[in-house]
Amino acid sequence: MKQMESMKKKNPWKRLGIILFWLLVWQGMQLVVANSILLAGPIQVARYLISHMLKADFWQVVLLSVMRIGMGFLLAFLTGILLGAVSFRCSIFKELSAPVIGVFKSIPVASFVVLLLIWFGSGKLSYFCSFLVAFPNVYESILTGLAQLDGKRREMMEVYQVSFPKKVMYLYIPAVFPYLMNSCKTCLGMSMKSGVAAEVIGTPEFSIGERIYMAKIYLDTPGVLGWTVVVIAISFLLERGFLWLLGKAGRAKWFLKGKRRGFHNGRQEGNGVLSVEHVSKSYGDHVVLAGFHQQFEQGEIYCLMGQSGIGKTTLLKILAGVEDFEEGRISPWNQGTAMVFQDCRLIENLSAIENVMVTAGRNSSLTKETVKKELVRLLPEDSLNKPVSQLSGGMRRRVELVRAVMAGGNLLLLDEPFSGLDRENIEKAMTYIREKRVGKIIIASTHSKEECAGLQGILIAL
Repeated sequence: MKQMESMKKKNPWKRLGIILFWLLVWQGMQLVVANSILLAGPIQVARYLISHMLKADFWQVVLLSVMRIGMGFLLAFLTGILLGAVSFRCSIFKELSAPVIGVFKSIPVASFVVLLLIWFGSGKLSYFCSFLVAFPNVYESILTGLAQLDGKRREMMEVYQVSFPKKVMYLYIPAVFPYLMNSCKTCLGMSMKSGVAAEVIGTPEFSIGERIYMAKIYLDTPGVLGWTVVVIAISFLLERGFLWLLGKAGRAKWFLKGKRRGFHNGRQEGNGVLSVEHVSKSYGDHVVLAGFHQQFEQGEIYCLMGQSGIGKTTLLKILAGVEDFEEGRISPWNQGTAMVFQDCRLIENLSAIENVMVTAGRNSSLTKETVKKELVRLLPEDSLNKPVSQLSGGMRRRVELVRAVMAGGNLLLLDEPFSGLDRENIEKAMTYIREKRVGKIIIASTHSKEECAGLQGILIAL
């Protein structure tokens, strides 16, 4: 570790040494050529820049060019995100957009510039050029990221009816963020270069491109190279600044307010009884449930038992509303569901407290202090503010159990809730579940009659 840290400390000096080496090579080449029109050295370029940086119009030129090119990039960034999301949701729109995106990616920048100059004149040239260069990259990065959505986390949020703003923050942004960052690293520099190239052709007043063009006319090589250095510096600063802001936004933890979505498609509030009537479910030729029939009453705990593959998890997912069924009827449906899934469905970079808060939309009175009091019943206090990725499997399981209990609603579904727990923590979890049975229907799948007895549950064999 110490060796790695020392290497990191040396890297800036190493980079500085490399830069100095190439500056010396550049200066040496200028001395060999001995003609400032053919090649100006770094000392001449530095003198040019220092003399012009003392003039007011230098900063006016830089500011106006950055504003024009930056506005084009920001418009491309926002439009790419919006249209990428629309294309992900609407396949027809995606198919219609594909030829346009292909054209944007294929046409040379020079052709873009000439056409835009004819259509819009020189004033708006850099806006449109930077937009057209950046937009396809941002658009495709959004589509690629959304295609990698975590299906399990998405299913969890559907069960908990997490509000759309929270879905955006904790489901969609983590999926697209890495792709968007990589895209912006490429398109920021491309936007700056293409925008300045457009200014060189269109020569709008008070622009970097105009100054490069005028330096070329007067064979002012130090001027050409000096403004080129300015473009490189601006590209570097814009890239670092924008990516820093984007990184801060992507890593932020926003506990956005928003009620959980209401049920639809005929689902309505129950009267204390959940009736499952002859429900059947199959995957192709494999029948998982065949005419399952049962009434579940409020205030009771039910234990589904049976060998693996008999349909326990499928039944729980049907009751949660994330699986369809072919035959039968379930009525009246519950007003709110929470579920502990068979596998872990936590948001890895959030703490135990934060994971509970994300799904607590229905329970509007829930505070972090209340959540903490619940969690310490099952977990050590010093683990509550750590990212759950740092917790053991058993601790994560207990976080999911508290999350399900604290989410509100009258139906609590537990798919093998004690997996990964030792005997002591199983006893604590059972006590916790029994205490929370009031006003709820609790249905748990288990392989153990002892667990069912410990829950004081009603055994249902599948």
